[in-house]
Amino acid sequence: MEKILEVKDLHVSFNTYAGEVKAVRGVNFHVSKGESVAIVGESGCGKSVTSQTLMRLIPMPPGVIKQGKILFQGEDIVKKTDKEMEKIRGKEMGMIFQDPMTSLNPTMSIGRQIMEGLVKHQGLSKAEAKERAIDMLRLVGIPNPEARVEQYPHEFSGGMRQRAMIAIALACEPKLLIADEPTTALDVTIQAQIMDLMKDLQVKTGTSIILITHDLGVVAETCDRVVVMYAGQVIETGTVNEIFYSPKHPYTKGLLKSVPRLDLKKDEPLIPIYGTPPDLLNPPKGCAFAPRCDFAMKVCTEFDPQMEEMSTTHKAACWLNHPMAKEVNHKSAVGSE
Repeated sequence: MEKILEVKDLHVSFNTYAGEVKAVRGVNFHVSKGESVAIVGESGCGKSVTSQTLMRLIPMPPGVIKQGKILFQGEDIVKKTDKEMEKIRGKEMGMIFQDPMTSLNPTMSIGRQIMEGLVKHQGLSKAEAKERAIDMLRLVGIPNPEARVEQYPHEFSGGMRQRAMIAIALACEPKLLIADEPTTALDVTIQAQIMDLMKDLQVKTGTSIILITHDLGVVAETCDRVVVMYAGQVIETGTVNEIFYSPKHPYTKGLLKSVPRLDLKKDEPLIPIYGTPPDLLNPPKGCAFAPRCDFAMKVCTEFDPQMEEMSTTHKAACWLNHPMAKEVNHKSAVGSE
């Protein structure tokens, strides 16, 4: 399939009073046309920084893209000016943020916020843009859109605000939609509705989606491939089936083992990943997960593991996958299957 987005060796840092925070360290992944790709990992692993860098939304300074390429439709976004990015954001790439209440402008009506991009990017008149805004609200399942288009964010419920955010992001029919934990602040019923809505809209519009989330259940239902991040690096990537049924990195196994499951016995506890992620002011030498890994070897603390190919779609950066590594028993480990 044709790649719409390709990230190559991306490094992003933040210069703070305490020193340089190396938030993203050599990230590589791609998204094909019409594909849904999930980026998962603990808080602070670099998911949101990566997604905001794709849209060039990180404040610079203190943020800085130290090296790497972000190829969107064959063009390197890193080299584009702010003015050139204004033509891409909203039109070619859309984004749904974590908290719609802090992302929506409280002084502007919902309709006006949808219309803004349509007038700027598609050259519609205000009357045409308003009709399109009403259609978008109807498309995302908001009742009585003719009246709702004139209302303000505080007059919407949490779920409706998130639907309005989706309407804004999709109004100009972008080729890539980045959803940064779009269901975090919503209850379970509304979460399911929002994810079903995104799947339906993807089928109708052919939009590629990057979904950033902690919810592995959502990933299993809605995504084609998974990118697992830890300490600012991609440590495993593969199809949903490969990641869920044949994970090859101890961290990925730990994430899966800590998810509540219906088939667990009543007195069987969830197994957490003990310890905390490393301080990215001073990233550790070797594998960043080594201090928390039950199978860490001497080589893990000395050298960064390279990505090993399990298949054409499945890769993992772990010394256990090296041809010279010994067989290990995963039964007793935090991430055992």
